[in-house]
Amino acid sequence: MKILVIQLARLGDIYMTWPALRALRRTYPTAEIHFLTRPRFEGAVEGLDAINKHWTMSTSTILSPLVQEDADIETSLARLDHFVDGLRAEEFDWIINFTFSPASSYLTHALTTENTRVSGYTRFADGSLCLSDEISAYFYAQVGLGKPNRVHVADVLASMIDVQYVESDWAAPVLPCAIQKLPERYLVLHVGASERQKSLSPSSWIRVLQQLQKKYADLPIVLIGANAEASWALEIQNGVKGMSFVNLVGQTKIGDLFAVIKGADVLIGCDSAPIHMASLTDTPTFNVSVGDVNYWETGPKATLGFIYRVETEMDLVPERLGEVLTLLLDGEVAPELIIRAGGLVSFDKVESSSERFQWELVQALYLGGKYPVADKMEILQGAMKLNEINTFAMEQIALIPSKGLEFIGPLLDRAEEVIQNISQWVPELSPLISWYQAEKTRIGPGTLEDICTAALNVHERLARHLHVYIPHEALKDEEVGDGTL
Repeated sequence: MKILVIQLARLGDIYMTWPALRALRRTYPTAEIHFLTRPRFEGAVEGLDAINKHWTMSTSTILSPLVQEDADIETSLARLDHFVDGLRAEEFDWIINFTFSPASSYLTHALTTENTRVSGYTRFADGSLCLSDEISAYFYAQVGLGKPNRVHVADVLASMIDVQYVESDWAAPVLPCAIQKLPERYLVLHVGASERQKSLSPSSWIRVLQQLQKKYADLPIVLIGANAEASWALEIQNGVKGMSFVNLVGQTKIGDLFAVIKGADVLIGCDSAPIHMASLTDTPTFNVSVGDVNYWETGPKATLGFIYRVETEMDLVPERLGEVLTLLLDGEVAPELIIRAGGLVSFDKVESSSERFQWELVQALYLGGKYPVADKMEILQGAMKLNEINTFAMEQIALIPSKGLEFIGPLLDRAEEVIQNISQWVPELSPLISWYQAEKTRIGPGTLEDICTAALNVHERLARHLHVYIPHEALKDEEVGDGTL
């Protein structure tokens, strides 16, 4: 069997893919596994012995003719065709798209042959998005910022390819390290983040470390980061007198960091690749999560993984963050910390009733769990309105053969707008509406009759889910109106 795994996202995403690749290798020991990334992040493949061949897709090379003064579309398309033809000639038996992006879905479709099995986003023959499996549909509907998912991305990947992790899937690679000598004990601080808005300023880190210094002045701090973060590291180092620093910022290859992180008492940092590298070394991790991040999905997977969450740096009190870190080094867990959990849910956290309802509803939709009890009248009102619109949509779909799509189409579009608005009015119902929208997206091209039949099937399933939240009296009224009594 020849397998292609596509991961065109960043360093941290590639490291989150490692355990799935290793589990894939264990499950299919004789398979020829190919792995596709972008050249900029190919350093994250070093030491990954689960694959047979590594490919890189240079989007900058392919797209560069389009950004010059006289855009050369033909050259750009020719370069893309050349790249696609080379990969397609491999005739993969299974393509696994772990990128979950619209762009990657086009590439997956272009590489697919008649006999190729596909997992992940791809395209239908008419170019529309194809959610090729149940987990892809789950990802599309429930995963991402503002969504209710509580399952880590690494576990979602394992589900998509139907593998179970073992401890060795999370091992760090054995790589040569250019760093010759480190202190016997130390903390590692990553001074930056994957994106600027997810990081803390040097002044905040200085205040954090000044608080830590009150009790742990003798514990050296090893600073890591990219070349662009070198000035930040110097500012931090110069701003905290009386603490010992080893400044490695801009002086390491990505592979060197495994040895540095593995030897640390704790890795401290915002959301970035080192957090996921620490999951492979199982180094205790203190993750400062800032801004647009869904920590449930991308937080640390180390056994001792802790998250300190703030919406913006303006909300942070660095001295308190330093106190929480001090307590953690003392073996105490401050109440603000979100704690790594075992099992299906990634982290333990006290949630609002709305958040809890949404996650329980997700489990009812996908995992056979019990439907959550509606504790607010707005939920019941939203469900009744949704049921009303859903019934209207089914009635209109049934009229398409006689009245035609040109007449019925605008009415269905309006119904979809109302359904989307209900998701905003009643957030508790948003997982159900997202499920419905994903299932509608999964309807592929076909005859008008086939599409209508498939659409009615989705609406009927939505009605069954809603049945739990429709008062018995309302259901009886519906039956009378339909002439079924």
